[in-house]
Amino acid sequence: MRAIAERFDAFALEAHPARFERLRKAFATALATASRSKSGVAPALEAMRTPLRRALARSLPGTLPRDLKETTPGVRPDDRVRHAVAGVLEDVDGFLERETIRVSLTADERREILRGMILTRATDNRLKSFFTGGEVRYGGGSFQGKGFRSLGQEAIYAAPIRLRRGAAYRGEDGAWNGDVVAPLIRDAGAALAMRPGPETVRAMLSAQMGKAGAPMDGKDLHVGDAAWGIVPASAPLGISTLTIAGLAMAFKLRGEDRVAVSFIGEGGTSLGEWHEAINLCAARKLPAIFCVQNNQTALSTPVAEQSAVRAFADKAVGYGIPGLTLDGTDPDAIAAAFAWAAARARRGEGPALLELVAMRMCGHAHHDDMLYLGKDPSPAWEYPRPTEAGYADAKAFAFWAERDPIPGYARLLELDGIIERGELETMKADAVGIVEAEARAVVEAPWPDPAKAGAGVLAGEPARVHVEPLGNARERLTRPPARLPSVEEAPPFDPKGATFLEAVMQGVGDALRSDPRVFVYGEDVGGRYGNAFLLLRPLLDAYGDRILNSPIAEGGVLGVCVGAALGGMRPIGEIQFNDFVATGFNQLVNNAAKIRYRWGGSVPMVVRMPWGGLRRAGPYHSQNTEAWFYRTPGLKIVCPSTPHDARALMAAAVADPDPVLYYEHIALYREPKVKQRLSPGPASIPIGRAALRRAGSDLALVSYGAYVHLALRVAETLAGEGVECSVLDLRSLAPLDRGAVLAVARHCGKVLICHEDSRTGGIGESVAAIVQEECFEDLDAPVRIVGALDAPVPYSPPLEDAFLAGEDRILRAARLLAAW
Repeated sequence: MRAIAERFDAFALEAHPARFERLRKAFATALATASRSKSGVAPALEAMRTPLRRALARSLPGTLPRDLKETTPGVRPDDRVRHAVAGVLEDVDGFLERETIRVSLTADERREILRGMILTRATDNRLKSFFTGGEVRYGGGSFQGKGFRSLGQEAIYAAPIRLRRGAAYRGEDGAWNGDVVAPLIRDAGAALAMRPGPETVRAMLSAQMGKAGAPMDGKDLHVGDAAWGIVPASAPLGISTLTIAGLAMAFKLRGEDRVAVSFIGEGGTSLGEWHEAINLCAARKLPAIFCVQNNQTALSTPVAEQSAVRAFADKAVGYGIPGLTLDGTDPDAIAAAFAWAAARARRGEGPALLELVAMRMCGHAHHDDMLYLGKDPSPAWEYPRPTEAGYADAKAFAFWAERDPIPGYARLLELDGIIERGELETMKADAVGIVEAEARAVVEAPWPDPAKAGAGVLAGEPARVHVEPLGNARERLTRPPARLPSVEEAPPFDPKGATFLEAVMQGVGDALRSDPRVFVYGEDVGGRYGNAFLLLRPLLDAYGDRILNSPIAEGGVLGVCVGAALGGMRPIGEIQFNDFVATGFNQLVNNAAKIRYRWGGSVPMVVRMPWGGLRRAGPYHSQNTEAWFYRTPGLKIVCPSTPHDARALMAAAVADPDPVLYYEHIALYREPKVKQRLSPGPASIPIGRAALRRAGSDLALVSYGAYVHLALRVAETLAGEGVECSVLDLRSLAPLDRGAVLAVARHCGKVLICHEDSRTGGIGESVAAIVQEECFEDLDAPVRIVGALDAPVPYSPPLEDAFLAGEDRILRAARLLAAW
C-alpha cells in the first residue's frame, strides 16, 4: 500500500497541486481503512472508491460569498464550483481504477510485456544492421532500406496488453472483431503486442527492405496488419489519427464494444489533423484513446520549440476529456492507463489523452544516428553514448539512460518473483533467435513482381501499364471509320419534374433507406437544418440519427469517412462548398486514394462536393476543384449534369468499393429548365461511362457538369446554321470513358472541349492530349479547348461574366473550328 500512496502523491501533485493537502489527507484516511481489509489489494482499492468520493465531495467545495456574480456569461459561481469538484472526483476515481488494474496484472501478462520489449529491441537492432550491413542486394549494389527504431520507448508494448487482441478476435472469415490501434514509427512494440510472434517481426523487417509479401508487398515501407487490428502507419503523421476517429465512429454507430487507439509523437500534436480528430471524438464521446509519445525531440526540434504547454496531457482540458502524463518507461503504469482508458471508452464516456514521457535514444531514422549521437554506433542491447558532436541533449540523455525499461522491468519482475535471476539473458537470446530466423527469410525472399507496380489502384481493374500510342502505326492508319455511340436514353426535361437538388436528395435517401451502413457526415447537415442548401432537410425526420453534424473541420469530415469506411460503414461525407476541401486535401490524396494500393484496404466512401460558378459567389464558393484530384490515382470523380444522372450516380457511388468524389453543380440545383421526372426506384449508371446527349458528324462538343447544357444550346444554334454537332457528357472524369471520347473524336474529326474550369491544368487539356495522341490521323483540325481565365473566380457579375467562358465564347470557337 505504501507504493500506492506514493503514486497517489505524485498523481495529486501533478493533476491538482493547489488541492494537494486535502487530497492527500482524504486518501490517507481511506487507504488506512482499506489496509485493514483482508480481502486483498485490488478489492480494497475498489472498496475505497465510493467512500473516498463522498469524503472529497464534502471537503472540497468550501463556502462561497453570497454576493458573487456569474463567472462567465450564464454560469453561476456554484455551478462552476460543482463542475470543478466533479472533475477532481473523476480524476481521483480514475486513479483508483487504474491502481486496481495495475495490481491485477497477472504474472503471465507481465512476463509477456518483458518479452515483448525485448523482442522490440531485438527487431530494432536487426533493422539497423540491415541498414548498415549491405546484406540485401539489388541491381548490383546494396539496398539499405529506410527505417526507424523505438530505442528507449519499448514500454509501449504494454499499451495493448488488456485490449481485445489476438486470434480470439478473428472471425472464421478472417474479419477482425477486436480493438484497433494505429501505431507510428516509434510504436513497433504496440504492433508486436497486437500480434505477438514471428509473423509481425517478419513484416517489420520486410517492410524496411521492400521485399515481396506482407505487409505491403514492397509498395510502402510502413508496418501494419489490418487483419489483426493494426492500421498501417501513414505519412504525413496526422493521417492515422483521423482514421482512428472514423473507426471509433463506426464502432459507436454499430453499437460495438470496441475501442480505437491513436499513437503520435509530441511533434505530431502540432498538426491540425490531430486536433480535429481528438476534438470530434470528444464532441461525440467516441470510443477512442489518444496517446502522445513525448520523446523530447520531433526529428530535431526540441519540445520548447514545438509547444509552450507545460505537459502535453494538459491539452486535454481544452477538449473536455481526461488527460494523464505517465512515465513512458513504466510498463505497469502504461498497461493500467490504457486498460482504464479503454474501459471508460467502452462505457460511453468518450476518449482520453495519455502522454508517455520518455526519450528517443537513437536518431530519427537509421541515417540520423550520426547527427543525433555524433557517431554511428553498432546495434546493441545497451544505449549508445552520445558525443558532443551530436544534437541530442546530453543532460536529458544521461537522465533517461538510467531508466532503460528492459533491465529496469526485469529487476522489478525478479523482485516480485515472476522471473528468475539470469532469465533476462535467456529471453534476449530467444528474441535474437526469432529475429535472426526472420531476417534470413527476408534476405532470401524475392523482390516484388515489377508487373505489380501498377496493380491494385482501384478495385477490379487490370494492372496499369505504360502505353506507347505510336507503336501501332500501321493499325491506326488502316482502321475503319469510327461509329458514334448511341444517344443515351434519358427522361426528357419536364417543368413538372424533380429538380437537380431534389434528385441528389433522393439519391442520398435511397442509400440511407436501403443500407443501414450508410450515414451522412458534414457541417450543418443534421439537427434541424439539413445542409446549407436545405437539401437534406426532407430526410431528417426519417434518418436524423444517421445524418450527423461534424465540427467545422473538412479534414475531420474526410478522415472520419476514411476510417468509418475501413470499419465497414458506407459514409457519405459532405464538403459544404467544394472550395473548402483544400483544408482536407491530405486525407483524400495521401490517405483515401492510397490505401487500396498500399495494403489492399477498401475505402467505400462518397464525398459530396457542391461546386461551380454561374452564381455570383466569388473566389471561395465558386471554384472548380475537380482538376486537383483528377491526377490522383485511387480516386473516382463523377459530375452529373441532369437530375436522372444525379440520382443514378449517387447509387453507383455509394455501392462502389473505392472513394468517389461526387460533384454536384450548385447552379443546377434549382434550375427550372433542368428538371426531370424520376422513377419511383433508384436507377444506377456505371461509373466510368460517358453519355452521348446529341448525335452529329461535323463537330464534337465535349463537356461535363453545368456546361453540358451550354454545349447543347450551342449545338442547337449551330444546327440552324447547318452544322451538326455531337455533344458528349463526360459525366465520369475518373475513370474517364476514353473509348467514348475517342469514338466521337474520330467520327467527327473536329473536337471542342468546353468547361467551366480555367484552361491551364484543367480536364480539357488532358482530354485534348488523349485525343491528339491517340487519333491524330483522324483529326481535321486542332483540338480546341475553351475554359475560364487563369484567375481566381471574381464576385461582381460583370467580372464573373468576363472570367467564365460563356455561351457566346463557346459558340464563336465552335464556328471557327467548324469552318477550319
